[in-house]
Amino acid sequence: MARYDRVIPPGGTGNVTLEIDSNTIRGEFEKKAIVWSNDPERISIALFLKGEVKPHISLDPGGYVSLVGPMGEVPKGYVKIINNHKGPVKITGIENDLPDRVRWRLEEISPGFVYRLEVEDISKKGGDYTAHLTIRTDHTKKPALPLIVRGEIGVK
Repeated sequence: MARYDRVIPPGGTGNVTLEIDSNTIRGEFEKKAIVWSNDPERISIALFLKGEVKPHISLDPGGYVSLVGPMGEVPKGYVKIINNHKGPVKITGIENDLPDRVRWRLEEISPGFVYRLEVEDISKKGGDYTAHLTIRTDHTKKPALPLIVRGEIGVK
């Protein structure tokens, strides 16, 4: 989004403000805006906005875990929870909507900054399912992180 002074007196100065919505961009970005004027010596000028948007807290490799295996085995998956801020973040809880099929265990790798979440299938029956874990944090801008667990458990 751009905001600017619409009228600038001859010989005066004006302001141009460029903003990006960091909720829709991840990673490195470069945006360009063209400012047009009635100055015959400089009709237009390009302004560039470059940067990198890091999520407050990220899940690596992503917000999805796949548990696949035959009945009787215990398929496991792992996700790293990474705090991208200077101050520590605490995991305050994890909600599980399918506790009869999915069990989790949280390990703190770097206190307040990196956690390892192990997710495993504990099904007593075969079949496919989708579970949802909600990772709760004490971070005001990211109090909840959704994690989808997809299970495909075969019958022996």
